[in-house]
Amino acid sequence: MTQERLEALRSLQREAQLLQKELRNLPQTKDSVKGSMAEHPYIEHTVIVSGVDERQGDRLRRQLQRKIDRIQEEVEAMELWLDNVDDTEMRMILRLRYRDGLSWQGVASQMGKTGDGSTERKKCKKFWEQLKVS
Repeated sequence: MTQERLEALRSLQREAQLLQKELRNLPQTKDSVKGSMAEHPYIEHTVIVSGVDERQGDRLRRQLQRKIDRIQEEVEAMELWLDNVDDTEMRMILRLRYRDGLSWQGVASQMGKTGDGSTERKKCKKFWEQLKVS
């Protein structure tokens, strides 16, 4: 895992949310049909029918679902990697910063510390440097 890849975690999560929204809002189509009243005098009238264009919708639905699946696999791989970070404090720092998208001050605050988060930022920088060396 690299720092750059982990920094993409929040963007991947946002992209998955946008794709889910797209999936719920597939292109609609409208058409009209002739109908009549159910009872006498059976007056004919036009009924507007709308819904997802199944030909386009099906293809788009599969395409969006494939993208969502790939993103979810990537996010799961990142979460698994985070789970395997041995140092509890470092694991918390990484999750708060990269998964939750907090500022360094926000990371420090969530960890119950005061200050601007420079200590947590330095620990994180050292962690990434050590990871590159090994």
